[in-house]
Amino acid sequence: MNDQNPPSPVRPQPFKAQVSEHTLLAGKYQYIYFELIHPHRLPFTAGQYVLMTIPGIDKKYSYSMSSPPAKDHGLEVLVDVSPGGPGSRYLRSLKPGDQVDFLAPVGQFGVAPSNSPVGLTEERLVLVATGSGISAIRSMVLDRLEDKADTRQMTLHWGLRYADELFWQEDFRLLHENFDNFTYDLVLSRPPKDWPLCHGRVTDCLVEHHQNFSQTGFYLCGNKGMIEQVTAILLEKGVDKINIHSEKFY
Repeated sequence: MNDQNPPSPVRPQPFKAQVSEHTLLAGKYQYIYFELIHPHRLPFTAGQYVLMTIPGIDKKYSYSMSSPPAKDHGLEVLVDVSPGGPGSRYLRSLKPGDQVDFLAPVGQFGVAPSNSPVGLTEERLVLVATGSGISAIRSMVLDRLEDKADTRQMTLHWGLRYADELFWQEDFRLLHENFDNFTYDLVLSRPPKDWPLCHGRVTDCLVEHHQNFSQTGFYLCGNKGMIEQVTAILLEKGVDKINIHSEKFY
């Protein structure tokens, strides 16, 4: 495997970027691709996020990067805009050509390199996401499989409510076809009657699909309730805290 030692912390710096692509997915998830203007490259670790400046608002809003670090000339973000707050309204208003300002990279969430002290204890990776928490997880999956050539078994559990909220399922299907060590599980809490896959809470499917929790790194990204429930289950199963990594969205 072509892995690296943990990168030296990179201090967040201001960036200016331009909207290149803007798409609303499944009616509530805003996908935006930003092309960097200055600086022209953004070094970051898969799992990190940006602090976006919202005009007229003192607070900066955090958005995970869903693109892999290898594509450092731009970045992708995915945001659930259904809450309708200032950040959501701003992102929905952006048009191709509009410019934005943000600080990056920010955060410590990321897959432990396989040759690091923690990584050496993680022979398998299990990634759990709910809703737009898939953003940071997608960055990790693409980075591990396509750029790091990580051959460890990697399983993704992604929880959503309804079938019409699904997106990116074709992307993950192709990754599964191209990489024998990657499998994924789409979990619907309110599935249609003919739903053939796992349903209920993502925690139910996690326990159903995994009997061996040892020597595994768990990476969780999503709402606070899911993070707390999965963490409690993993600790009960004997998983060491150092192997439970999370990023919460409230």
